[in-house]
Amino acid sequence: MALKKQSKKGWWPLSGGNEKRNREIAGIVLMFASLFFIAALLSFHAGDESLFASLSWNDISSPEAKETARKIGNPFGLLGARLSAFFIRSFFGYPAILPGIALLFWGWSLFRHKSLKPALLFFLYMLFMAVDLAAMAGLTSMPFSDYLAGTIGRMLAAMLSTLIGLTGAWVSLVAVAAITTFYMSRSLSALFAETRYSFNEIFGRPVGVLKGWFAQNVAKKADRQLRKNEEKQQKKPRKPLSEPVKTAEDSLEEAVVLSDDRMTIFQEERDAEPPVQPGSSLIVQSVKVGEPEMIITAGVHEKEANLDERRLKVKTKDRDPYRFPSIDLLERVPDDDNRIDEHHLTESKRKLLEKLNIYKIDVVRISTTVGPRVTLFEMELAPDVKVSRVKSLENDLAMALAARGIRIIAPIPGKNAVGVEIPNSKPKTVWLRSVLQVEKFKNSTMKLPIVLGKTIANEVFIADLASMPHLLIAGATGAGKSVCINVIISSLLYACSPDKVKFVMIDPKRVELFHYQHLRNHFLVKFPGIDEQIITESQKAVYALRCVVKEMEFRYESLEKAGVRNIGDYNQRQPEEALPYLVVVIDELADLMITAGREVEEPIIRIAQLARAVGIHLIVATQRPSVDVITGIIKANFPSRIAFQVASKVDSRTILDGSGAEQLLGNGDMLYQPSDQPKSMRIQAPYVSSHEVEQITRFIGNQDALKNIYMLPAAEMQKGGSMASGGVQDRDGRDAMFEEAARLVVMHQQASVSLLQRRLRLGFSRAARVMDQLAYSRIVSDADGSKPRDVLVANEDSLELLLRNLDQEDGKMA
Repeated sequence: MALKKQSKKGWWPLSGGNEKRNREIAGIVLMFASLFFIAALLSFHAGDESLFASLSWNDISSPEAKETARKIGNPFGLLGARLSAFFIRSFFGYPAILPGIALLFWGWSLFRHKSLKPALLFFLYMLFMAVDLAAMAGLTSMPFSDYLAGTIGRMLAAMLSTLIGLTGAWVSLVAVAAITTFYMSRSLSALFAETRYSFNEIFGRPVGVLKGWFAQNVAKKADRQLRKNEEKQQKKPRKPLSEPVKTAEDSLEEAVVLSDDRMTIFQEERDAEPPVQPGSSLIVQSVKVGEPEMIITAGVHEKEANLDERRLKVKTKDRDPYRFPSIDLLERVPDDDNRIDEHHLTESKRKLLEKLNIYKIDVVRISTTVGPRVTLFEMELAPDVKVSRVKSLENDLAMALAARGIRIIAPIPGKNAVGVEIPNSKPKTVWLRSVLQVEKFKNSTMKLPIVLGKTIANEVFIADLASMPHLLIAGATGAGKSVCINVIISSLLYACSPDKVKFVMIDPKRVELFHYQHLRNHFLVKFPGIDEQIITESQKAVYALRCVVKEMEFRYESLEKAGVRNIGDYNQRQPEEALPYLVVVIDELADLMITAGREVEEPIIRIAQLARAVGIHLIVATQRPSVDVITGIIKANFPSRIAFQVASKVDSRTILDGSGAEQLLGNGDMLYQPSDQPKSMRIQAPYVSSHEVEQITRFIGNQDALKNIYMLPAAEMQKGGSMASGGVQDRDGRDAMFEEAARLVVMHQQASVSLLQRRLRLGFSRAARVMDQLAYSRIVSDADGSKPRDVLVANEDSLELLLRNLDQEDGKMA
C-alpha cells in the first residue's frame, strides 16, 4: 500500500521499489554532476584554452592529452577545463553557475521524491537571470567583463545598446530582473522553505540526539553537585546563630541555577527539530518551594503533503476530463516561528495558583498545551478538593487573569484533571492552505472529508460528513459561520469529483453563497421549473427541499430494488448507476423559519430523520440560536453541532445543551459537539477569504461543462401550477395551500381567515378563498354572520380519508 501511494508523487509514474530507487540514483547523479559543473566553472583558468585547443574532444588517452592534462591549471582535468572554457568564453560567462545551482536543486528534489514543478520553475528563473546578468556585464567595459558576459552576453548587450541606447539597455535589464524577481519571490520563498525543512528533517535528528546526550551529562553534573552540597551541609558542624545558615531553599536555588543550562539546551533541542513528536514535553522547574511543577506539552506536528502531487485529472461519467483545483489557488501561509510565550504561561500559572490558594484549593501538578488561540491548563487537584468548587470560580479566575473567554472543563473527559482554557497573548491565524496540505487530508479514506480546523494540541481535525450525518452551525453575527461553510465546501471541492458529490444551496441572505454560481455546470443540481440553482426566495426554498425529499424517496426505492441498505453498498454493486452524495447547505435557517415556518421545518425534519442511508446530508447555519428557530425536533436530528460565539448561556444551551459558547473569542473560535462524544471540543476554524473562494470556483467553472447536469425530481407542491404565482391553483380548482389549510384547522379545531393568514403567510383575499373551499368540501361549516365557523372533521385520520376521496372524485371527473 505504501508503494501505491508513493507512486503518485511527482511527475514520473512509479510502480514499485525499483523505480523509487532509480529515481534516488538519478537525483544523486544529477547532484554530483551539477557540483562538478559549478566547481569546474569556479576553477576556470584563462591560459588553459591555448593548451587543449589542438586536441579533439574525443582525444583523452593520447600522449599529447596526458601532457596537456598535466599542464592545465584547472584541477578537474581536461573535462573541467573544456566545460569552463566553453561556458565562460562562448556562453554566459560566470553567470552560467546559476543554472548549475538550479540543477543541483533539481537533483535534490529527485532524491527526496519531491514534486519537480518547483525545481523546473527555479531552473527557468535561474536561466533567465543568467542571461540577464550576462547582458548587464556585456554593457560594461571593465577588463574582466568578458568572463562575466561570455559571447551571448556581449551579443545581447550590443543588440540592446544599438536598439535603445546604453542607458535604455541598463534600465530595461534592471527592470526586467527586478520584476521577474518580485513575481517569483513568493514561489521561491516557499521553495527554499521546503528545502530547509527537508535538510532539517534529515540532519536535525542526529543533532538533536547529540544535544540530548550533552543535556543529560549536564543534568547529571547538576545532580551530583546538588548531592555534594547536601553532603557537605550534613558534615559541617552546627554554626553559631550569628552566622547565616544555608537552608534547603538555598540549595534548591542553587539547583535551579544549575538547571538553567538544562533548560536552555532543552529549548534549543526543541527548536532545532521541526517534526516535534506528539507527547514530548518540557519540564519547567518551580522557583518557589511548594509550587507544583509545570509541564509544557508539545503540540502535534502534522506531516505536510503537497496536494498537487496526487492525481489531479480524472474522468467523469460523461467521459469528460475534470481537474481538481490546485492548492496554489490558496494564499501561501506566512512564516510562523511556533515559539511559545513562556513568560505569559508563567504569569498565567502564578495568577491562577494565587487565586486558587485563596480558596484553599491545592493543585498537585499542572500541564499546559498551547494552541492557536488558547492555552489549556490541565490541573491535577488534591484528593480532598471537589471539582464543583473550581467550576464555581469561573468569573473569579477571569477577573484574576484579566482575560476574556476563560472556560473551565471540570473534569476533562478521560483524565484525572480539571481544564482551564486561557486566551493566548499572541493569537495565531489558522489558514485553510495549512490544514489542507497535510498527509492526513491527502490520504484520507473518508467518504466526505471536511476540515474543521486545529485543536488546542495543534492537530488538524478532519471529520466525515457522511458519518455525522448532518451538521448544525450556530453563532452570533460575525463569529465565523459563513467562513466555516466556505471552508467545508472548499474541503469537499478539493477532495471530491463532480461524480461523487452534488450540492443544493439555499441562501436567503443572497450574498453568502453567490461565489458558487461558477459550479452550476459541475456540482450544483437543477430543479424542475426553476432556473436558479442557488435558491434565495423562501417559497422556492420550500419547493427545493421538497424536491430533495422526493429524491430521497426515489433513492430508497432504488436501494430496495437492489437489495442493499445504504448508498455505499449500492454504488459498489451498481457502479454504472452510482448515486452521488447530496449535500444540502442552508446558510440562514432563521429567515426561512420566519417566512415559511412549518413549510420549511417539515422537509428538513424528514431529510434529517431518513436521508443518511441514501447519502443526503444537511448543513444548516443560523445566527439566531433560539428555540423558535432551532426547535427541539430539529435539534434532536442534528447530533453533530458547531457553536461559535454567542451572547448568552441560554443560546449556548440551545445549541450544545450546555454552557461554554458564550465564553468563546470569536473569529473562528468554536466548540464542536461530535455525535459520538459526550462533551464538546474546542477548535480554531481556518480562514479562507472570498477571493480564494472565487479563485477555486472560477477554476472549476472555466472547465468544460458536464453534458448531464444532475436533475432532482419535481415536488408535489408544483403540480399543475407555477411556483412564482401568488395564487397557485390545482387542476381541480382548489388552491395549492388547500391541504395545508385543512390540516391546520383540523389540528387546532379552529377555523378563521386570520388563522390562515398568520400561519400560512397568505393574503386576506387568498385566505378567504381557501376558507370558502374548505367550507365547500365540508371540512368547516358555512359562515354564520359573526359567529366562528365549526370544524366538521374530528381528527387528522378522518381528514386524510376525506382528502383521498376528494382526489378520487376529481380523477373521475377528469
